[in-house]
Amino acid sequence: MWEKLDRRGATIAVVPFSGRAGAGGRVDTIVLSRLEGEKLVDVERSTARDELTYALEGPIWDRYGVFAGQPPIRGTVTWALPSRSIVIAGRRGSEAFEEVVA
Repeated sequence: MWEKLDRRGATIAVVPFSGRAGAGGRVDTIVLSRLEGEKLVDVERSTARDELTYALEGPIWDRYGVFAGQPPIRGTVTWALPSRSIVIAGRRGSEAFEEVVA
């Protein structure tokens, strides 16, 4: 995955998502960006259903499945190439959360 981001010139991928019990989950526009100095510059914005998209969404479905039994959840999965880390952060019901998944 990291190599695919690098080939596209991206150092960060942000995957916004939301979901809840009874409604399932959805992923909004995925944004691939790179740092230029201290500023993030968009490399690509995608709603495509391709191999890269499915891989970037993976941590959402691995963590929440079909959102069965979950209160409303809204968050992002952030893939950071420099640190090779994946972080899920957002709100689950009224509670803020952040967890490193890799």
